[in-house]
Amino acid sequence: MSCLDDMPNGLELTYDCATELLETGPVSALLVIVIGVPLIKIAKRYLRRLFDKTQFDEGLENFMFRIAGVAMWAIVILTAASELGINVTGIVAALGIFGLAVAFAAQDTMENVIAGIFIIIDRPFREGERILLPKKLGGIYSSWGDVVEIGLRTTHVRSTDGVLLTIPNKLLTKDAVANFSHSELRVRVRLGLTATWSNVTKAEEIVKDIANNHPEIIDKPKPPGVVLRDFGEQEVIMEIRYYVDNARKMRSSKSSFVTEILRRFEDEKVTLAFPVRVNMNSDVDLDELGF
Repeated sequence: MSCLDDMPNGLELTYDCATELLETGPVSALLVIVIGVPLIKIAKRYLRRLFDKTQFDEGLENFMFRIAGVAMWAIVILTAASELGINVTGIVAALGIFGLAVAFAAQDTMENVIAGIFIIIDRPFREGERILLPKKLGGIYSSWGDVVEIGLRTTHVRSTDGVLLTIPNKLLTKDAVANFSHSELRVRVRLGLTATWSNVTKAEEIVKDIANNHPEIIDKPKPPGVVLRDFGEQEVIMEIRYYVDNARKMRSSKSSFVTEILRRFEDEKVTLAFPVRVNMNSDVDLDELGF
């Protein structure tokens, strides 16, 4: 006869009786919850400390932290349910079927989430960096933009026109996205000069002086250079080549550089050929990149 048959009158607390009591479903389930909840809190605390010591992206850390928390709670709840005699296998199978149905219904969202995880892990670009998007992603707005936020489903990019673009992550993994924040960019400026020896040599002297003293022009990988490319119908084509260390400096450097050239040319009587031609471009073949 079980000692539990005499409850609550004739029960003597013995080891065998205590063991039998703990083996009852409700008590075992309660113990699982009482012990499991503090263990979850401790495990999450140590997991957070572990993430703080790693170099993972904050968004990925939060995502993994939530997944781990859900998994731990699921283990505790399913274990408690098993102690109560509930068919846990059936519950797991039903949840699996439900999960597959949800994943199929939200296939597009899941693709974007998976792509977001790959972007966070691979880091083709980071928040604050300037990138060049394919024209079909930039649309009618500028394809140049600064990465504002990288989420699990979408990435926010603010174009140089000031428009905030929300781009599904799967599009950023399927198409070429150029990141110019970690490489030097060569900029070219072409001038059409009046074709006289004194005019051309004076222009070359002025341009070199401006380039060598410009705050946004760098000497690596090569110092600024000036070459005479060709003869036009009524002009000599001079090309100035220089490097900047950041994509954000391309426009500003060209603007200030050309402005100073025009000012110095006017002061020192250097003439541009008519019609005046000033061609400014970056040395990036966008067609090869798919832009």
